[in-house]
Amino acid sequence: MSLNFPIILGLILGTIMAFLVTNMVMKWRVLDHPNDRSLHRVSTPKAGGLGIMAGTVVMLVIAALDPGLGALSRPIIALMVLALTTGMLGLYDDLRDLPAKLKFLLLALLSLGATLYLGPVTSFTLDHAQITLPFYLALAGTALWIFVLSNAANFMDGADGLITSSSIIAAAFLALLAMDAGNSTAGLMALAILVALIGFLPLNLPSARIFLGDTGALFIGFWFGALALLYIHNGPPAAVYAVVLIFMPWLSDILLTLAWRLARRQNLMQAHNDHLYQLALRRGASHAKVTMAMTAQTILCGTLAWVFRSSPTSELLALTAMAVLAMIIHWWARALCAASQCDANPAYDDNGPAPEH
Repeated sequence: MSLNFPIILGLILGTIMAFLVTNMVMKWRVLDHPNDRSLHRVSTPKAGGLGIMAGTVVMLVIAALDPGLGALSRPIIALMVLALTTGMLGLYDDLRDLPAKLKFLLLALLSLGATLYLGPVTSFTLDHAQITLPFYLALAGTALWIFVLSNAANFMDGADGLITSSSIIAAAFLALLAMDAGNSTAGLMALAILVALIGFLPLNLPSARIFLGDTGALFIGFWFGALALLYIHNGPPAAVYAVVLIFMPWLSDILLTLAWRLARRQNLMQAHNDHLYQLALRRGASHAKVTMAMTAQTILCGTLAWVFRSSPTSELLALTAMAVLAMIIHWWARALCAASQCDANPAYDDNGPAPEH
């Protein structure tokens, strides 16, 4: 896939559209008000994800001016509809506070729909071996992947620019990997959300003037989950490990936090602020430092995914190493937090507004 005129025009207009629509949303004054769990103290506009949705769609529509690109092929149209529906689900939650169980159910159905359309990941390949899963197990596992990644983006949206910055890096690596594999469909999807995120970023960093809200977080996570399937099905054998590795910073935080809460017999459905990045904010780290740390982690994981892309076994070993490192860091951080009693005395640092989940 070459960067011809329709793609270049789409990149430019997608960025501009995301910025303009986000500015419009700011004027609607749909506000996120601070509460006892919030890491921000100022009522701040939310639902900024509408700008990202608009920019993503505009980029793909403009790119479709070149009929040879397949920018509006059936897979992309179907996934655009599903992802936009997910974003609208998030918008309703931003406006009306949808019950968590109902939101999870609807998101699970949308994840299953995307999996049924694209097909599940049925096998895992190593350099000299292959593991094949039963169809229904593969179906459930693949749908769970989209569901978890969608919620991961939502749960990690808690510091200024954190999800936006790390998503830009993730989208860039996914675009590189897809184009390297000759997968123009996945490459276009990655570029589309990349430019939309860039258009949104100036309003979300360094001090957020607007939040993604569930609108943006759910859309971003769902889009990446579906994009990953497109890349896996039309990519090298190592692709399945590469996409998990790229999103390891998100996945390790939410999964290890859930495991920690489960070990303490806490209600997993109850809203909380126990994620690692939230503990860092409690201990006085600025939003900028937390976002830079997450961005650096994503760059590291993306680099490993790129370097080992030709060998499934090496990619899996890199993924395993990062998972072990994440567990060590989480154990150390929670032990440090317990010793300083930051759980009992959450002295939130007001370095600018940040949403809670």
